[in-house]
Amino acid sequence: MDVKDQEKIIDTCQSLVNDDINFIEGCRQLVSLRNQLNLENDSDFLPFVGVASETDGYPEPSIRENFSSDYLKRIDEEVSDYIALVRPSIVDACSALISKYKVL
Repeated sequence: MDVKDQEKIIDTCQSLVNDDINFIEGCRQLVSLRNQLNLENDSDFLPFVGVASETDGYPEPSIRENFSSDYLKRIDEEVSDYIALVRPSIVDACSALISKYKVL
């Protein structure tokens, strides 16, 4: 893994912690990076894998326009409740990844 890859992981984690990125999309991005970089055995990525798996039925922001407003209202409430539940563990996982992959 090169420095740019480490920076992508760190930047995504920092964006998640600071609420600068959609929570679910940020988790999905970290799972994608994990897979691209062959880090499947890095257990620090498991919380993000869990979120991606638990939310795979939630529509991505780019396709929300294809859903009814009633459905989106209901799903947004579910997402909000879910994020409130898992956010602390995701922040902890972000801290672990930032510490692990920080560039000296």
